[in-house]
Amino acid sequence: MFLDGVGLGDASKANPFTFAKTPFLNDLLGGPLLRERKEILSEQLVFKHLDASLGFVGLPQSATGQTTLLTGKNGAELMGRHYGPWPGPTLRASLDEGSLFSEVLTAGKTAHFANVFPPDYFRAIKNGKRKVNVPVYAALGAGLKLLDPEDYRQNLAISADLSGSYLHQLDTDLPIHRPAEAGTILAKIAFRQDFSFFDFWLSDTAGHRWSLADSVDLLSQIDAFLSGLIPALNDTTLLISSDHGNIEDKSVKTHTHNAVPMIAIGPQAKSFAGATSLLDIAPAMRSSLSLPNEVGG
Repeated sequence: MFLDGVGLGDASKANPFTFAKTPFLNDLLGGPLLRERKEILSEQLVFKHLDASLGFVGLPQSATGQTTLLTGKNGAELMGRHYGPWPGPTLRASLDEGSLFSEVLTAGKTAHFANVFPPDYFRAIKNGKRKVNVPVYAALGAGLKLLDPEDYRQNLAISADLSGSYLHQLDTDLPIHRPAEAGTILAKIAFRQDFSFFDFWLSDTAGHRWSLADSVDLLSQIDAFLSGLIPALNDTTLLISSDHGNIEDKSVKTHTHNAVPMIAIGPQAKSFAGATSLLDIAPAMRSSLSLPNEVGG
């Protein structure tokens, strides 16, 4: 589960995590998702603070951070700087050489991009009027199919707003789920795949544009989603991480320099115990999936 734009900030009046009702995460980690939260290293649960700077000055950005997460290559080094939000020719070329999606499929395993996309998204891509983010570009490059509302109706996909309310506005026959129900659906999807990816980008949107109160509410919805997802995982390992900080500091509308959280829970959690930066995610993912540990291979 990729949480776009979620960093570890201090408890403050500008940090939605200070006020959000997140009882599930609080119980899991011993308190709110803040900078003060101590790292956890156990067989079934690993919680780390990851450096998102990639060794470059300036504010971390989405395209370079996400490319790093999905390839293990330093996206900022490829660009000579932090860059985003959309991948340009340099990052797309790197993704064309390989990503976790393509590596999983090449190894004969199954991969699944769990997001549902509305009809206008497909039309905009076809007409060249829509840029795609790194995860979508990497998934399409690997040959994966983007899922549509019919897939959502069959519980094969999850809406980026967790509830499906946006889709329901387009088609009232499409169901609305409580966040916890959506989490359980994602667990069932993941159980049938070797590698599933869910792109939750609203957290970054909230950081840039939403009010503090709306951001607080969104974090509570994420917590409810996780309360349905994690207990239903069985022997599936869940990895949660981000590309850069943002929503944790509503005093600014930009990204932040904060470390980002990484939560791994399940039988392969220990594969991520040594992670200290975004660069460590792809190698650890390869280890957990028994893939060749080659950067972008």
